[in-house]
Amino acid sequence: MPATPQTPTVRHATPDDLPSIIALENKCFPGPIAYTPRQLCYLLTTANSAVLVETLHNRLRGFIIILYRRGSTTAGIETIDVDPDAQRNGIARRLLTAAEDDMHAHHIARVRLEVSTQNTPAIGLYQHAGYNTTEFLHNYYTYKHHGSRDAFRMTKDLS
Repeated sequence: MPATPQTPTVRHATPDDLPSIIALENKCFPGPIAYTPRQLCYLLTTANSAVLVETLHNRLRGFIIILYRRGSTTAGIETIDVDPDAQRNGIARRLLTAAEDDMHAHHIARVRLEVSTQNTPAIGLYQHAGYNTTEFLHNYYTYKHHGSRDAFRMTKDLS
């Protein structure tokens, strides 16, 4: 079914989305934990990655970045951002599903990600989507994320 202005749309980001991606990153991750504009530009335009955005009424409400490694059947979810004002509307789930579809198209068999041990909503999302905690990473983050520097590595087999 084609998207209408009232239907959320998930699509590949374009360079025109970069200002909105930067603004959302800074809204979701204030201070030094946010990716810099230069890093986000690199991930969008140069890296072996896919950046997907969710929009509604031409407003970017979330994005996800997938990192691919040449010659590998494992991909990583680098980050997922959802506008705090639009959370609990299924945006993260739509982005995660679209990311997994993109990974299938790239013949990815396994996906991995890291998440703060204190980010309970994200952990619940990933568990509900079939991800399993495979490792505890002590002091993984340079700066605190959700009050902790520790992270869980989570993985999911896509095959």
